[in-house]
Amino acid sequence: MIHSTHTKKDLIEIIEVFEFDIEDYQDYSKSELSKTLWEYIENITTIQPDCSYFYIENVDQLKDFLTSPNQSRISIKEKNAMIDKAKDILFYCKNGYLLSYSVFVSVDELREEADKLSFYGNIPTINRALTLLNKDKKINPKIDIIQSGKVKIKLRKKKEERLKKMGQLKITKGKHIVRFD
Repeated sequence: MIHSTHTKKDLIEIIEVFEFDIEDYQDYSKSELSKTLWEYIENITTIQPDCSYFYIENVDQLKDFLTSPNQSRISIKEKNAMIDKAKDILFYCKNGYLLSYSVFVSVDELREEADKLSFYGNIPTINRALTLLNKDKKINPKIDIIQSGKVKIKLRKKKEERLKKMGQLKITKGKHIVRFD
């Protein structure tokens, strides 16, 4: 079933981007459109991959995207509260993974907060906090950071660019004047 945080506009965009054959989809209410779209997705086996907007390559990824909460649909108050929790986790990580220097009483409480935050991996502060927390030996099993395909591809490209630039020798030809004053 499609998660309720996806708006009617989001569902219409999915229908248009993947060119689903649903008639008069703009006339449906959100709940009707949600049911119709889910039934349509359940009956198809393949979709045309989208490499520019949603970054979804197959039906299973589309189902995962639609069943998980829409990460862009949280209130500013909730987002700020989550970022504050992520900052507490960052403080814990930067101080040697010691509970005595943090606001957390136990590893279980820390793990519980991190699990709540893991659904919002698109927010950079939360992503950074959970990535650092996964380096802690006390956290087993590691926390899965849930991110949209768009963010995953963006982060992968950013990492590849950083690795390309690392260790490169840059040579400039021409006249150079060096002065020692």
